[in-house]
Amino acid sequence: MAIERTEKPFVRLFLSILIGAGIAMLSVFVASLDYKTAIATIIGLSIGGIFIHFLNQKSFSYLLIMAMAFGIPFNLDINLFFRPYIGVTSVDIGITFLSCITLCISFFYERIVGGIKRFYSNKWIILSMLLYMGSGALSLYNAASKELVVLELVRLAMLLIICYVIMNFGKKEYMSVFILTLSITVFLEFLLAFYQYKTGRLFGLYAFGETRYEFGVGYLQVRASGTFSHANGLAYFFEMTLPILLAMVIVEDNAKLKLWYAAAFVFGFFGLVITLSRGGWLATAISLPIVFTSLYIKRFAEKKYMVALFFGLLIVMILGYFASPTIIRRLETYDFGAAGTRVPLNRAAFSIIKQFPITGVGLNNFALVFRTYDTTGGSEIFKAQGLVHNLFLGVWTETGIIGISTFVLIFITTFLIALKLIYKVPYWYTGVLVGVFAGLLAHFIHGMFDPGFRVLMSTSMLVYSMIGLVGAVSVYYKTQYKKLEAK
Repeated sequence: MAIERTEKPFVRLFLSILIGAGIAMLSVFVASLDYKTAIATIIGLSIGGIFIHFLNQKSFSYLLIMAMAFGIPFNLDINLFFRPYIGVTSVDIGITFLSCITLCISFFYERIVGGIKRFYSNKWIILSMLLYMGSGALSLYNAASKELVVLELVRLAMLLIICYVIMNFGKKEYMSVFILTLSITVFLEFLLAFYQYKTGRLFGLYAFGETRYEFGVGYLQVRASGTFSHANGLAYFFEMTLPILLAMVIVEDNAKLKLWYAAAFVFGFFGLVITLSRGGWLATAISLPIVFTSLYIKRFAEKKYMVALFFGLLIVMILGYFASPTIIRRLETYDFGAAGTRVPLNRAAFSIIKQFPITGVGLNNFALVFRTYDTTGGSEIFKAQGLVHNLFLGVWTETGIIGISTFVLIFITTFLIALKLIYKVPYWYTGVLVGVFAGLLAHFIHGMFDPGFRVLMSTSMLVYSMIGLVGAVSVYYKTQYKKLEAK
């Protein structure tokens, strides 16, 4: 008996168009590579294509989720409409975004063929992100460059899609694969950073983002940057991932996974140390105790966890012993006035905010107009940079009071949802919520002294992915756990 096809013709057409567009972009990318790298890339993709052909739906989804997580720090991408600038310089089509789109289509295919309802979201998180994008559109009013505004709006739309797809993971297995892959990238970033720190040279992973805008002076030349182009970018990555790794060490039931997360945490800790980022150290010193106390608060009185607590404290002392010489040397080394530049740069930003209080100077326009609108002279401190070393002042200057309010709203909404669910969901999910909460909080603390995640696509994807994990837990609670409780 013949089985009637359930696929819709438009689904096949859409997939064909997507594959064609992907091949076209891939061709442009391969054409930009040197001969040996291009050959290796083509062979790798051919082997990968054969491997994918034999995967089932579940394994294919796992592979895409792993690619999404791997592509965050190792951002192999194509830069469309590129222009040299300090800010959003292009439309970045990378591994994470393409895997995300493919996974979304896979979910859509499940819905068409199997009738499985797959698409959910946390409406409050999505709404806050849309409001921030709306404030960016309003900032066009004063923008010196409309094109730069559009570039960042496109990036924000892509980040929203990534966040939305992660919200639809729906299963603990999917979230676990994503976090596990992130832990592997933490290990890989440490290895790369350690090589850079010990040799003072780059490894050569230029296609994945390894480069440096500056090497510093003297001792600071050895600051590791991984694939994030600057040491502070790598510090952002470690400070946001370390809390969730510690959370997984505490809540994971699988002994082998628990051991791996512990190892990844140690590697990530030393990776953060060799970035020589004082802001990263301070933020992590605050965030990690939050994770530990939040997840262990109910276990302090239980005897079976006292041994684990003892060894945990012992490991902390050992880590501190080995890290302290580097930390002390960094704090005692003259930083050529870097810390002292924050205040005049902040004053310069405030002088511009006073001139454009409502909608700002234009999203992604800060570097373009900083010296033009500054009335204090503080913007002249760095001749080659147009940045204020404060995440929130950067947003406020570009988008005004409307933009900074909606920007902060994204994270307040995320924090409130995490806090609301923290004691309502199973312990493993609580670990995810606490880890994300502490990771984002760490970055906000660091963001008081540095430009923050917005300057890099990689760190932007990490932030929105972590918000997506909170959304995924809220979707799980709404669609599955509440039903189990009712039974």
